[in-house]
Amino acid sequence: MSAPTPSPSTPSATRPALGAWSRRVVRALAEVVLPDAPDAPTLPSADVVAFVDSFVPHMPRLLRLLFPMGLMMLELGAFLLAPSLVPFSAMSLARRRRYVDGWVHARWRLRRDLIKAVKGICLLCYYSDARVTARLGYAVEAHVADVSAARLVRHAANI
Repeated sequence: MSAPTPSPSTPSATRPALGAWSRRVVRALAEVVLPDAPDAPTLPSADVVAFVDSFVPHMPRLLRLLFPMGLMMLELGAFLLAPSLVPFSAMSLARRRRYVDGWVHARWRLRRDLIKAVKGICLLCYYSDARVTARLGYAVEAHVADVSAARLVRHAANI
């Protein structure tokens, strides 16, 4: 019998999928992309890093292998693209925001796609958090029950 695979919403109890360098980049990026409005719930960046780390093993093999390389491009690209004397994770928050904005609006599609993917995983973690869904007034169980009931009514003739 094989051991159960951890879900992307729970931190992996085994060896981290990402190295210390990649985890540092994800932490720095999470501080940039997560909502920071005064009334927005805060989520510790360590939780986001753990979520991304647990998500990586579930990626397709090629993406799983290239993901850390993309994070390294984000980290070291600061020397050429910012230009900066420090890597991305060592920049001030304001400078990191401008740098990420440059990636979002880059001419090079690979840069745009990479930053969208990593931002998407970070935001998936944020909006999956119970505090955030409660603040938004979104009750998952109630929504699933409403959708199930509506489908039963709509498709009752086909059942």
